[in-house]
Amino acid sequence: MKKFLSAALIVGSLFAASPAEAEIKNYDGVGEYIMSDFETPDVAKQRAKMYAERNACEKAGVYVKSYSRTENFELVADEIESMTSGVLKVISVEFKMVPMEEYGGIMYRATIVAEIDSASIDEWLSRSKLQRESLVEQNRELQRQLDEQERKIAELKEEAAKSKNPETTEKLKREFAQADKDFMSTLKLEEGNRYVRVHADWAYDKAEQYWTEAIELNPNNAPAYEARGYYYLYYTKNYPAGIADYTRAIELHPGVADNYFYRGLCLSESGDADSAKIDFEMALRLNPNMSGALSELAFYYVSRDPLSTFDFAERALALDERNWRALYSRGLAFYNMHNYEAALKDGLRALELGCGGDAYQLIGDCYGMLGLRDEAEKYWELAKNPPAYG
Repeated sequence: MKKFLSAALIVGSLFAASPAEAEIKNYDGVGEYIMSDFETPDVAKQRAKMYAERNACEKAGVYVKSYSRTENFELVADEIESMTSGVLKVISVEFKMVPMEEYGGIMYRATIVAEIDSASIDEWLSRSKLQRESLVEQNRELQRQLDEQERKIAELKEEAAKSKNPETTEKLKREFAQADKDFMSTLKLEEGNRYVRVHADWAYDKAEQYWTEAIELNPNNAPAYEARGYYYLYYTKNYPAGIADYTRAIELHPGVADNYFYRGLCLSESGDADSAKIDFEMALRLNPNMSGALSELAFYYVSRDPLSTFDFAERALALDERNWRALYSRGLAFYNMHNYEAALKDGLRALELGCGGDAYQLIGDCYGMLGLRDEAEKYWELAKNPPAYG
């Protein structure tokens, strides 16, 4: 059972609709892209496909907005867009090459059919507010990358149309080639992210391949390091690799609180609690409302300064009352101060919210100190082999 609480991307849901209840909607989309002399057909096709997906997302967003309202969620435009692009699954794509004599080039038209499964929307809506906000920010960053790359291509096309100088032509070839790599890197990042959101936890191994390919195409693609680092942290538990990826992400994006938080988790799991504490503190400086960082600091101080544990835990719970890590940490502090009734209450609530094995041990210890031996034995036994979902 994991010992930490995620502040951002958690894939999989305890509340997703069953297959019998799920509703699947199909949407088509068309996108067109005029290729310059410096671009390859493969990349031009992918640009056309991207526009087709955006077209399909606009149509599907109407359904997503309506569906979320029926589930009593009033979502802002950014979240509707992020959710729709995150769960849209392309099931077919066709390309057509159209000569454009008036432009002296070739246009590629992509026509796609995509689907949205209401179970994927339910999975998104089941996440905490913090998790959804993090996913929205990921989508914003992705769109910022794509928008910047589109501006770069437009500038290069304009320069190519004006200049026929051989030296300029060679420079443009290099710049177009780099722009193509950057664009394909961003698509690989998006493909990996969407693969996980559409297919759930078992898809992480496949998604990791996309993120690695994104990094190979563009070693400065910070979100690709972030996504792969998360995979190393939660799914392979390769903490040194996770530390390396988040360190690189921090070098590229030093102002992102999540990167410090997740590197802190990797450091904590590696046994370097003091370095982890520094990262959690930095995450809080960047985002004072990060409940996960507060709960990790609460845990850090359990055996060092119980009063600090209470402070951090209560601040975390004020932001997220379902933060089981904060409850568990406060319960440990109560236990160490011999307030077994309060410790038991926090332990039981943490268990209810998903804490698992650690909570079973705490609850058993509390019952033991309260003289309820039978109850204590039951929870101690469960702590040895916790049920799958706490």
